[in-house]
Amino acid sequence: MPNEIQSLLQDFGPGLTSDLISVLVENGLSSAAARKRIQRAEDDYSRMAGLRFEKNARFIYLTEQYGSRQFWDKFEKACYGSGKSYWGALTTLKAKGGVVPLSHFPRVAGTPAARKGQLSPARVLERLKAVNVLFLGIENMAVSLANEIAEDVALEGIKDWARRIGFGSFGKFAIRGDEQPPQVAGITWDLTAPSYIRPLVSVSQKGVKPGFLVCDISLFGSIERPEAEAFLRKCDLASAPVGMPPIMPMIVGHVFSADALELLKGKGILAITLRNLFGEELAQALRELVVMLTDMGARASVNPDHLLKVMNSLTQIEGGSSNLRGALFELVIGSLVKDVENGYLKTGDRRQDLVSGRKAEIDVQLDRGEQAGVLVIECKAKNANSRVSESDIRKWYGDRVPLIYSILTNGGSYKGKPFRFELWSNGDFSASGLKWLTEQPLVMDGYTVGWRDGKALKQYADKAKNTSLRTMLNDYYFHSPLRRVTANPSS
Repeated sequence: MPNEIQSLLQDFGPGLTSDLISVLVENGLSSAAARKRIQRAEDDYSRMAGLRFEKNARFIYLTEQYGSRQFWDKFEKACYGSGKSYWGALTTLKAKGGVVPLSHFPRVAGTPAARKGQLSPARVLERLKAVNVLFLGIENMAVSLANEIAEDVALEGIKDWARRIGFGSFGKFAIRGDEQPPQVAGITWDLTAPSYIRPLVSVSQKGVKPGFLVCDISLFGSIERPEAEAFLRKCDLASAPVGMPPIMPMIVGHVFSADALELLKGKGILAITLRNLFGEELAQALRELVVMLTDMGARASVNPDHLLKVMNSLTQIEGGSSNLRGALFELVIGSLVKDVENGYLKTGDRRQDLVSGRKAEIDVQLDRGEQAGVLVIECKAKNANSRVSESDIRKWYGDRVPLIYSILTNGGSYKGKPFRFELWSNGDFSASGLKWLTEQPLVMDGYTVGWRDGKALKQYADKAKNTSLRTMLNDYYFHSPLRRVTANPSS
């Protein structure tokens, strides 16, 4: 027969010890007696060890309740009421599809890196990992990576827009991915800049002190009220320190729910859609970029004419073309080899080796039939004056090729087919790397090895029947503006 605490957990579900104390007090116990009763029954319930909430409360539950929908709903409610640092991190993470690169977690957590009385992002991550709420891994990274690339391109456009209208000091913008993270008040954002807009500036005997522009971007679906609340809490934390200059917060998304928009605007936050910022053409191109980089079916059957249209649109964003060229290179190469050689195409396929358990992403895989076999291409997009390094070449030849060969031939339908592995780049190979590669065996047991540098790739591209493929490679990979300027410094 369950005791009183077990009965309460059965009736009310998992929850904080402070909530159970309140129920027991309503039933006639004193606070001290209620607390003792819960402590004495600790062998009859489980708790999230290491995760403390306000007033030292613990989240407790019955073993059979763990992992249920009710369990997670109650846990989120507990975080919202008494553990806002946990709630803010989890809410923002969910709003981004549940997966972000580890380097982006400080921005997601939205807490100061070092402030008395506040949990740092590192501590939030440590505690949520310890209770198996957050995990480190590479699962479901396709959507995360696609959104990250689209957001990086958009951030370059936001940076250019904000500089041109004077929202921030022209040469002092910081953006995620920079060597120094964009921080204001010890909190990490996607973009920051000191701002001399009049309402943000303070003047004293020591001189003029600027305020700050802070901006986050979220392109995974609609920005709903919980994400808006988490962003507001982040802004409040940034403004809290005594003597902190004023901030001008901005959040950018594809679309906002009515509740979220009303909340943000009511608190003086700049809530801006990509359509309002860049126009419908660029906003739609960013949405299509995410689809192309996420959906395996779309990646295998991408229309080169459509891909060129997206690239032409997005490269209007100053600074965004570098991110874009690297992200789309394997799509361009995949479309190219299918156009020239036909066959069944896959790009960006993530697979696991049944023998070693290791995982790998296969950039381009073209099944050309029984006689020609399978062509597997590793893609290396390079900017001007950048070469494929010897270390990259050695890793490809000595590690990537054997691993992918094992993945495709162990228990798969490709066993017995001839295999060809090639390393392709629009740039040059380093002299030492090329020398090392030419000294290695190119015919192995079960497969052969080869490569194409920018010159060889251009010759191959000339075979393409689709003019959009040749245009993309010529405009964005062989003769990009940056490459032309570097090649002709006197022009």
